[in-house]
Formats: sequence, structure tokens, C-alpha cells
Amino acid sequence: MNTKQLQYFLATAEQGSITGAARELDVAQPAISLQLANLEHELKIKLFERDFRGVELTGAGLKFEQHARLILAQIQTAKTELLGSKKDCKGHVVIGLSQSSCNVLSVELLTELEHRFANIELTFRIGPSHTVEQWLVDNQIDLALCYKPVQFNSAATSITLIRESLYLYISRHPKNPAYSELALYGALPFSELQHYDIFMPDDQDALSMLLHKHARQGGIKLKPKGDFGQLMTTLHYVSQGFGLVVLPSSGAFHLESSNQIRAINIVQPDLYREVYLHVAERKSQDQAVNVVFELIREVTANVHSNQFWRGTLIDKKYAHPLRLTREALVTG
Repeated sequence: MNTKQLQYFLATAEQGSITGAARELDVAQPAISLQLANLEHELKIKLFERDFRGVELTGAGLKFEQHARLILAQIQTAKTELLGSKKDCKGHVVIGLSQSSCNVLSVELLTELEHRFANIELTFRIGPSHTVEQWLVDNQIDLALCYKPVQFNSAATSITLIRESLYLYISRHPKNPAYSELALYGALPFSELQHYDIFMPDDQDALSMLLHKHARQGGIKLKPKGDFGQLMTTLHYVSQGFGLVVLPSSGAFHLESSNQIRAINIVQPDLYREVYLHVAERKSQDQAVNVVFELIREVTANVHSNQFWRGTLIDKKYAHPLRLTREALVTG
């Protein structure tokens, strides 16, 4: 369950139809229908009675409406208490991050800033992990998302955001005959990767280093294929059926959602890496930087809840409320 589902549910209840909710929220009608279907499936409860005139809440739906309003109100109260006092602050903040992290965070982060902190200007600097780390050490950026702790000369703000899971991505319609068997797999032992050419960044990149480390430990040798430097170009080749790539869901969720590619779980061992959020030493007291720092934590919790960024959420500050059980709804 996530806040988007709650918002769509309440809008549909208020408008009395999915069409009305779509018009009110300026969201495509199929997107609302899908989220409501997912919500009912998760709760195992029918929330709406549907007919040609529109929709009407069921008894369980009326009870759930109370919970949904309470949850969203609590989330908004928390946001106001944590960030509302800083809404008038100004500044220009530069964030260094990888292409995959930017893919999952940038739109929601910019949207939140526009709505809540319009006087803060945000710039993204995208680069390989080792380059982002060097930018941070050299004070060329204000904030960084990295894949290892960065050593500072003095205390600085740094937290572990998420332990992101890594997947092997393959096209829904692979063109290479060597991938035909893979198309049937839901999970694949890591050792099996040695049999396939896999798009990988250069050897200094954190992802390549992690994959080669596991390969050495497993006594195998991978067959890396140079990627194109741009994540979207690499993913285009993969989606067209001409390659494979190992990525976190943050880098590929948009293509998964449109069924252009599919994630295969890598097991024995499970693959994951931790993502750290760092503040540059010289910026630890900067109000605008601290606002963006908090927003990154909040947005990370949001996209994790939506399953766009899968793995274990380590930073629990903005974690979404525990899922409601069917029994809790029925009993009110």
C-alpha cells in the first residue's frame, strides 16, 4: 500500500467515479483503475460497488476511507513539522549521484521542491560512483549518493538510505537465441552469469567491482560487455532484445512498468549494495542543503513503498505506515 493508492482511492470515493477522479487528479483513468485493483487485491476486500453510473463505497470501503484520511493526514502533519518551518529558505544545491539513482529520484524530488520549497534551486551532477565520491571530497557538490562510506577529516552528516537489490534484466522478447532459455527464468544462480555477455560499466565503477568480487569468490569469470556510458542507451539495447544488464530496480523501473523488460532475481548469493547519502563537510550547516537532505530521505521512502526502488529500506524516518490488515478494517 502506498500514498498514491490512498489518494486515488479517496478521489474516486469523493467524485463517485474513476473518470471523475482521473479528471480531478489529471491522471490517466487506466492508472487509477490499476492502482485501485492492486489495493483491493492487497487488502482482499472489495472497496467499491461498480455499475454504469459510477462507483459507490462498500461497507468495508467506508471504514477504509476513515483509515485512509487519517494516514494521509498524519503523513502531511509529519512533513509540516519536519520541513514546514524551512519553507522560506533559499539556495542552490548541487547533488552528485549515479544515473540509476537520478532515474528514480529526480522527478519526485523536483516536484516536491517546486510545491514546497520553490526558492531552492536544484542541480543534478551525474557520474560514475568513483567520480561522484571524488566530487564530494573535492567540495564540488553539496550532497552525494554513493555506494560506500566516504571518509571525511571531521564529522559530517552521513546515513545509509537503502540496501538496494540487484537484478539481471532481459527483454520481454529477446532476439538473441542464447537468451531464449533465460526468458523462462524467475531466478538465476550468480554462477550462471558466466555464460552470458553482460553490459557492465568500467572497472572502477562500484557495480563492476561488486560483480567481479562475487565472481572471484565463486571461482568464475564474467564476460563483461562495455556499456554505452548512458544508462538509457544501454537499456534501449536490452529492451530491444540484444543484451543483458545487471541493475537495481531504480535504474529500470520505468521499463518494467511498461513491460518492455523483465527482472530476474540473482541468487546464491542474493545481490545487493548499500546506498549512502552524504553531506559535504562545508555544507553541514546550510539550511537549503539540509532541506534537500530531508527530502531525499522522504522521496526514497516513497519510491521504495511504490516498489520502484526495491530492497531493504535502512533509513526508517519517513517509512510508510504498516500495512492495514483485513481484520483491522472489518473491525474498524
